[in-house]
This record gives sequence, C-alpha cells and structure tokens, in this order.
Amino acid sequence: MNNLVIMKDRQAVTDSLKVAESFEKEHRNVLKRARNLTAQNGAVEKMFFESTYINQQCHEQPMIYMNRDGFTLLAMSFTGKKALDFKLKYIQAFNKMEQQIRNQSERPKLMQKERIEISRQNAETRKASLLYRVAKSMKDTKKQQELLTQIANDLIGEPVKEKQPEPKNFHTANELGKMFGTNGWGVEQMAQKLKLQAPVPESNRFGKWIQNGDFPEWLYTDAAIQQIEQYGFLVK
Repeated sequence: MNNLVIMKDRQAVTDSLKVAESFEKEHRNVLKRARNLTAQNGAVEKMFFESTYINQQCHEQPMIYMNRDGFTLLAMSFTGKKALDFKLKYIQAFNKMEQQIRNQSERPKLMQKERIEISRQNAETRKASLLYRVAKSMKDTKKQQELLTQIANDLIGEPVKEKQPEPKNFHTANELGKMFGTNGWGVEQMAQKLKLQAPVPESNRFGKWIQNGDFPEWLYTDAAIQQIEQYGFLVK
C-alpha cells in the first residue's frame, strides 16, 4: 500500500481506512477503538481527528486521522508477524514524512538568511563600485591609494597592494661595472651601501635574485643604475 502516511495541517498523519486495510481489521472496529482511546484520556484527543470520506456508493462515511502517537496507541494491540511488519513500515513512513515537513519548515528560514546575505553583499559591492570611481578620479596618488585600501578592506578584509611596475631590463654586476669604470665586486659594494638589494629571494624595483649555479646573483634594473648614478659618488 502506498502513501501510508501523508501530510495534513503541517503534520504527518495516517487514517483509519489505511490502518484497517493494512492490519486486516474491520474499519468500524478501528473507529471504535480510536474513539475509546480518546474517551479514556483527554490528552489522547489531540492525537486523533474526526473526518469523513465518500465511499463507493457516494455516501459520506466517518473516518479518523491520527498522528504518530495516535497510531502507536491504536496499533499496540495488533499482534503477529504481519502486524509487526506493517508497524515497521508505518514507523518508516512517519519518519520520512516528518523529515520532509522539517525540511520544508527550515527552507524558508535558510532562504531568508540567503536573501539577507545577498542583499548585504550587493550593497557592499555597490558602495565599493562608487568609491572606486571616486578613487580613480582623484589626482592625489596618496589619497587615492588610501581609498583603494579602504575599499579592499571593506570587501575582502585585505589592503590593496600597489603593483610594482615590472622592469623589462636586467643587468649583472659585471655589466654595471663596465658602465661605471669598476668591476662587479665594486658594484656589489656600492649596492649594499645604497641598500639596493632585497633579502634573498625577494625582489624590488632595483632588481631581483636569480640562482646562478650554487649561489644567488642579484640582477639590477634601470632604476638601480639611476640610483647609482645619482648617489653612488657619495658612498665611495
């Protein structure tokens, strides 16, 4: 038998007709037992709900809906292997339907939270877009960078790092030595005094480290050449 348990008024229920058919009982006897249970204890009334159905002769007949607790009380006296099998099927059907009801109840809450979060993110994105346009129109580079940093912090919690222009030309110390009338060792000494070199293996606008055999070698950019030309004579 399909649909042993259905959802009615936001709760999982079965009915006296299905119970009578499943356990091979007379429907009138199932009705009688359910009504006796409600008469014995007022707390049981919430477990059973009187209703009607239309029979094959198109006559309105009484039936009773019952929740899990009502079914449990009603089926207590049903014995035998077949009765036990149907009890287990009903328990599984109740579990499945109650889980579906819980899922339906939780879905609107989750959707509401998702809508709130999406609205918040959209508002932050619109704000960031507006601030970004303002920043791009600013002439003051320092203030522009401060505003871009604020935008990044608002969106991802990380500051915007100013991108260093990638130098196209690199020169070895020996090449610079020929330019300045010295040797590679002399250029290295001057670079150290001017603090042009970054810690290994980092890079900066004055150059970068490469691996030359077993030892790292610093390659110089055009910016390093300009720095040496401008200040090198002061540190000789």
